[in-house]
Amino acid sequence: MSPKNREGRFGSFFTGGFECSQHLTPEGVRHDLIGATGHDEQLETDYMLCKRLGLNAVREAVRWPLVDKSGKIDRAEVRRLAKLGRETEVTQLWDLMHYGYPDDLDPFSDRFTERFARYAGKVAEVIRDEAAGPLYFTPINEISYYAWAGGEVGYMAPFGLGRGGELKRQLVRAAIAGANAIWEVDSEATMLSVDPLVRQVAPAGRPDLAEAADFFNEHIVFEAFDLLAGRLEPELGGSRRHLGVVGLNYYRCNQWTVPTPEAPQQFLDPGDERWLPLHKQLDALQKRYGGPLFLAETGASARDRTAWLNLLTRESKAALANGVDLQGVCLYPVVTSPDWEDPTAFFDGGVFDIEPDESSCLKRVLKLDIETALRAAQLELDPENLPTKPFAHPNALAPKALSVRKVNPQRDVPTKPDNFTYRTLTAGESLCLETYTFAPGQGLPFHQHKETEHVWTVLAGQGRAEVGAE
Repeated sequence: MSPKNREGRFGSFFTGGFECSQHLTPEGVRHDLIGATGHDEQLETDYMLCKRLGLNAVREAVRWPLVDKSGKIDRAEVRRLAKLGRETEVTQLWDLMHYGYPDDLDPFSDRFTERFARYAGKVAEVIRDEAAGPLYFTPINEISYYAWAGGEVGYMAPFGLGRGGELKRQLVRAAIAGANAIWEVDSEATMLSVDPLVRQVAPAGRPDLAEAADFFNEHIVFEAFDLLAGRLEPELGGSRRHLGVVGLNYYRCNQWTVPTPEAPQQFLDPGDERWLPLHKQLDALQKRYGGPLFLAETGASARDRTAWLNLLTRESKAALANGVDLQGVCLYPVVTSPDWEDPTAFFDGGVFDIEPDESSCLKRVLKLDIETALRAAQLELDPENLPTKPFAHPNALAPKALSVRKVNPQRDVPTKPDNFTYRTLTAGESLCLETYTFAPGQGLPFHQHKETEHVWTVLAGQGRAEVGAE
């Protein structure tokens, strides 16, 4: 199947996604990355930037913790978003829960499912009245990851420990109930289920772990999809229609070795002989669920972005040539967002980077190498939406100010699974003292601090740092 005879579902093969996490951290901090990037204030600008690049669809979010106050929905905010999508002719793929939920709810309760269904139905009513259609919804984003982070290791609310399977099923129930509520409003709406596409391999010298890795790859990775589709535990009410479009979040770090006491988790590079090419994974997924498939999140940081986009282009072409019903690739985030742990660090992971101008606005900046790589990818996969005019940067609006959080300097700084811990100890007008703690094998991706200078002092342990080519 070539790009020229493929019918695009979303208006363009390449789409953009706005980072929209609203989770609550163990420190009691509510993240709002839509606000942190200024997307809520620069909404029209961001949509027009996407259109000028030939990205005619976006993953957009309704921020449940912000619009739902004790069950009363702020319809004005939802209406503003949907109206802009119609006016700019941008297809919106609606994310209704991105790790965050109202403070008065407990995800382990039946009330959670009932409240989410009501919320989903009310949001769908507003979107149906304003949007041009067709309508696409992701009721709950990344059920598998959230069940692990929020139910198994307590990385985010509801801070469950050893309850990942229980939370996963609660989220599946809520997603199914939400989809049913949406269909009562619009029977033609399509669900877009999104989960990470990850894979484990046995580490070198441990062939005895191959069976455990295979079980993880075959059953654990796709358990949420199987539950939504009714293939597993059909009493939950799932069906193939509830699964809908199979959305896959795929990054360079999505394949790794099984961690052992002797060897921490190691991420595989595409050149590793144990790396399974993406097109083969997509082919296996289509055999498992049928189509359509959609790469709902993918991207890389800093200098790795163009090479990753080139790899995605090759893999997408191979998948399409093999008859995979791949409907598109969502470049995520389309606007660089701050790190979850360090809100002052922007990891240059978007199509557009963020740079403050002389008035402290978060200006969107498109680097030439990224624009060149994207246009080359569009020429291969989406020639109908290849921009013909030179790109121009519009003026950006001022974002909300970022606040500095102070903590007790005597408090221990714990490690977090699969991530690092960051805390600000004290801050003045020109100096900020911070602590970082890394689990073995973890680190920071390449990033920039354009207006500040960082001095690192190692208090314990050892590691590797790279600055430029050094």
